[in-house]
Amino acid sequence: MTAIAIWCNHEIHNNPALWIAADSRVSTTNHNTLIEDAAKVFSLPVVCRKPNKDGFFSNIYYAHTFGYCFAGSTLMGQNAFLGLTPLLSNLISQTSYIPSLSDIAQHMLSFLSHTFDDYKQRVGQNAVFEAAVFGYCHREKELSAFHFVPKEVNDIIQMTLVVHKGMKDREFVYLGDDKKTMCFDITNAFAGNSIPGRPLSRIPRYIIQDRIDDDARVNIGGDIQLGIADKFGFRPFTLCKPRVRGQPAAYMSYLGRELTADIARVGEAMVGMPGMV
Repeated sequence: MTAIAIWCNHEIHNNPALWIAADSRVSTTNHNTLIEDAAKVFSLPVVCRKPNKDGFFSNIYYAHTFGYCFAGSTLMGQNAFLGLTPLLSNLISQTSYIPSLSDIAQHMLSFLSHTFDDYKQRVGQNAVFEAAVFGYCHREKELSAFHFVPKEVNDIIQMTLVVHKGMKDREFVYLGDDKKTMCFDITNAFAGNSIPGRPLSRIPRYIIQDRIDDDARVNIGGDIQLGIADKFGFRPFTLCKPRVRGQPAAYMSYLGRELTADIARVGEAMVGMPGMV
């Protein structure tokens, strides 16, 4: 069970971006919590190579990252990502063609349709999931999101694609539970005013955080996941949290876990993800 919002944020002058906020809880169909630190938001690499002077496709001429997220079946959502990553990070072209995000989405639709059709024959309704790919398209020079949604077509549930091209400030896409209520709340919030500590440009984050903090909402929980996609690619964020509310001492957290020395360091290197309060 999940709550994910992708929205267009223009708060950084001359660099609009698509932001994402998601919870991290995975539950059973009976609303029993399985995982509180589930990753639902990923960086999807697209890497293209052209031939070198010897004819081998080893020269990288394009490398970019997009955001990928999913709601519904965790097995389907995560396995689809793991299957797509090797394909999209090993593209080749004799002409140095840069795929548009539309090209990538059509490829993903084909892949997701095949894996969804195979799995639904075995487990039926438990195979249902939705996903999205989003970010800045260097070919079309715009921010877009492509939403993969299972729908009934001629009495058959199949994967379909909903396109959100050239997203504008405060336009959003929602994936997950309580769709009608969540979309209504986000739309109403965007129509209102900023209040201290809850800037309007980031309001979907706070609406999802409210659901996470609400113990009555057993299908949405864990911790919040944040990320930003712009012309430089997709970047996941850590969270800067106070150890005691109202006091300056703080720590960095990812998926609800403190980045202690044992997981913040890799040899002499350190995890360098950007952080957000």
